[in-house]
Amino acid sequence: MIIGLTGKNGGGKGEVVKFLVERGFQALSLSDVLREEAQRLGRSLTREVLVELGNQLRGELGAGVLAERIFARLDPEKNYVIDSIRHPAEVQVFRRRRDFTFVNIQAPQRLRFERLRLRGRENDPKTFEEFLALEAKEASSRESHDQQLDQAVSLADVT
Repeated sequence: MIIGLTGKNGGGKGEVVKFLVERGFQALSLSDVLREEAQRLGRSLTREVLVELGNQLRGELGAGVLAERIFARLDPEKNYVIDSIRHPAEVQVFRRRRDFTFVNIQAPQRLRFERLRLRGRENDPKTFEEFLALEAKEASSRESHDQQLDQAVSLADVT
């Protein structure tokens, strides 16, 4: 079984991953591909760099490239939870498996902002206005290879 996760920042995806890992699922993230690529290029692992690399890779190699790289690692005998699905083409890659379920993890904006504020990562938004701006930027783009989180969320089997 493969459970794919999507949702806005601070929504609780990491907690769902922990819950499923405790029940025997293997955790993978499309962001793993980006971290590997950033390290290969000697780039920092900031959110901005990872988003930029993701957009670049999707533009150069196709919108489903991150999912394809994770898909190639899957063992059909294991259960997986896959985080950081942010583009409709990534969803379509995993839909090639009949045992894929796509889940949108949702929480109110103010709660998500508070969660980000409390986790205190260096580049997390410091004000609610910065949070809203970041959210709008990641929700959709005119560039088809950029993150399209709102479109991906609309494909969820379960919210």
